[in-house]
Amino acid sequence: MRIQGLLFDKDGTLFDFARTWGVWFDRVISELAAGDSALERRLAQSCGYDYEKQQFVAGSLIVIATSEEVNAALAECLPETTVEQVDAVARRHVASLPYVPVCDLRKLLLELRAQGYVIGLATNDYHDGALKQLQDAGIDDLFEFVCGSDSGYGGKPGAGMIHAFCATTGMDCSAVAVIGDSVHDLEAGSAAGAGSRIGVLTGPASREDLDPVADVVLDSIAQLTVPAIQKHLRCNIYNM
Repeated sequence: MRIQGLLFDKDGTLFDFARTWGVWFDRVISELAAGDSALERRLAQSCGYDYEKQQFVAGSLIVIATSEEVNAALAECLPETTVEQVDAVARRHVASLPYVPVCDLRKLLLELRAQGYVIGLATNDYHDGALKQLQDAGIDDLFEFVCGSDSGYGGKPGAGMIHAFCATTGMDCSAVAVIGDSVHDLEAGSAAGAGSRIGVLTGPASREDLDPVADVVLDSIAQLTVPAIQKHLRCNIYNM
């Protein structure tokens, strides 16, 4: 079956991961620790963030987990702070984040839509934060479907978000390509029976991390329009 729908992850796929979520995480743990540098380090470690290098490690909760799971991990380091209070801090800082696209997103998405693809977004981030990012980038009108970990479909690597995309758009899962920068993104594609799983190297994961669970690994989503990848999407068989 020809691929008809492209379901994108957000951070590390559409937007530069480190330049967005590194800033966010620094701000969140700084506020939660209230000047206690040792506590900042513990908060960083709890979520897989190298405090000294200021970068996320492979398998970091910030990369693979839902917002709720990240909040819970942070709250465990803060006996006098509830998950709800952590959530409030996290949401407040999401509202003021810098978003750095990995390429000219509007140009790319318009080209893909012109080729007949239906475009969706599934992220383990909050739905409202994701929608704001798309609006800030001027591309929200190009998505037929947007969901987050709080949208009621569960989080990745579960299949719920992909099933919801298919239910909304009326297509079979085998006609959907799931595109993301993490193993969880691609495992969600496998769980749902997606027709293609496309990894990208614009997040913390390496090619070695993604190769075992991907049909294709690209440097970035900018390569989705090259002829070999278009052949893959038409045929559902990777044969470069």
